[in-house]
Amino acid sequence: MLKTEFHSHTNYIQKIETKHSPKQLIGRAASLGYDVLSISEHYILTWFGESLKEYRKYPFSTYEDFKDYASSKGILLLRSVEVWYPEGEVLLINFQGNVKDYPTLKSLNKLPKTVLVIAPHPYFKREICLGDNLVKNIGLFDAIEYSNFYLTKFNLNKKAELIAKKYDKALVGTSDVHHLMQMGYTYTLVDADKNPESIVKAVKDGKVKLVTRQLPFFVFFWVTCSSFYKLFAIVPRTIYRKLLKK
Repeated sequence: MLKTEFHSHTNYIQKIETKHSPKQLIGRAASLGYDVLSISEHYILTWFGESLKEYRKYPFSTYEDFKDYASSKGILLLRSVEVWYPEGEVLLINFQGNVKDYPTLKSLNKLPKTVLVIAPHPYFKREICLGDNLVKNIGLFDAIEYSNFYLTKFNLNKKAELIAKKYDKALVGTSDVHHLMQMGYTYTLVDADKNPESIVKAVKDGKVKLVTRQLPFFVFFWVTCSSFYKLFAIVPRTIYRKLLKK
């Protein structure tokens, strides 16, 4: 079984997203015994992306520049991206093409079978989340994320868990790493060989095990505060730029 993180970010392309570098993330993953890592930097296909150039940059630079370094640490790095469509965010794992060739959520039905499509944090209370658009487009998805961002009495993953069971979709645990302290509490064990094609097929076949425990309260609190900081740092700047274009 491969200890896998399908959802993580660095400061390599979008500085405001994290404080850690790709090497720091890879080092942390190696120290925790991960076998597989997806550094899924953002690419935004909404008006946010038009206003913030760093979210329209080539999203695979991190993968290309650090895959060999990851390999030297015993970690298989997957070519991945987190795309924000108007309907919500989508994780594309082992994506080999050009994001611009898939300009709409519906266009993802043209993806090759070698790509794993995951719905990240679908029922969290943010504009970036799919919400009801997940079920409306359930045929596009291979798996649904169980995020580590929860406490015992506050868990927005519950509906995602029910939807995964109802529609027979794999439930994969992730850390959505924006802070290194998040890693190690929720992850996925994948019954596959250590290569991208085998991993994608195993998830689609449901050969996964979700491992999860709640975040310590101080980590949950820190992530919450930093998320609000990022929101108030990005949104006013974005709105200002949008107004300037009018």
